[in-house]
Amino acid sequence: MLTLSRIEQLKAMALRKLIHVTLSVFLIIPFIVNLEAYGISTTLYFTLIVLGVSVIYVIQVKRPIITVVLLDALTSARRSILQQVIKSPIGSAIPIDTLDDGLMRLEKTVKELLESVERDYERRGGYLGILMGAIGGVLISQLLTGNYVIYGIISVIVYDTMSAIGGILLGRVKLPFSNATMEGALVGMASLAIVLFLFTNQLINSLAITVVAALAEAYGMEDNLAIPVTTSLMAMALRLPIIA
Repeated sequence: MLTLSRIEQLKAMALRKLIHVTLSVFLIIPFIVNLEAYGISTTLYFTLIVLGVSVIYVIQVKRPIITVVLLDALTSARRSILQQVIKSPIGSAIPIDTLDDGLMRLEKTVKELLESVERDYERRGGYLGILMGAIGGVLISQLLTGNYVIYGIISVIVYDTMSAIGGILLGRVKLPFSNATMEGALVGMASLAIVLFLFTNQLINSLAITVVAALAEAYGMEDNLAIPVTTSLMAMALRLPIIA
């Protein structure tokens, strides 16, 4: 039975992974859109992504964190709305206290939502996972393995998402010397194996990649870096068909 704490963790994790999957869709674009027709190679496309993410990371680290700026903007917007309503001809007909209370509740909800999505180390040092995913997850993997990078992208989307959710729902037994759980790893491996098998029709090789993904996630310093690089290299070593 899920406790209230686990339900809250699941909500936060589900939202985090929704953002994770949404951003990862941009990494698949070179495999579904012929960018060469526009004079953009896959390497150039990934390099531009790394450049954009790096700029965002630097801004976030050197200046007020993005969420702080957003919350300040919400507070300013709430005050501005109240001032405009008070000055308007219909201001006397609107219960200002009720309006202010509603806007404050909205502001509080957004704040709690943002706080639940961000991890502690992201508040201290910026969105390192996104930066490492862009640098290692796509650019380095693509330079090392060419189009086998697609295996790394699929692995980080499927395994990372499903293992995290599985760990919250079912996690009981920790893997040795790791914060990952056995149950979460099995959910992630099963999900990734099914997806890869559907693409390749090679069960053993698909399972081999899931094992690599599980080890990279459990023992790598940053899973967004470790999972794509290692699984792309494994796919290339196994000479799996290019998924495109």
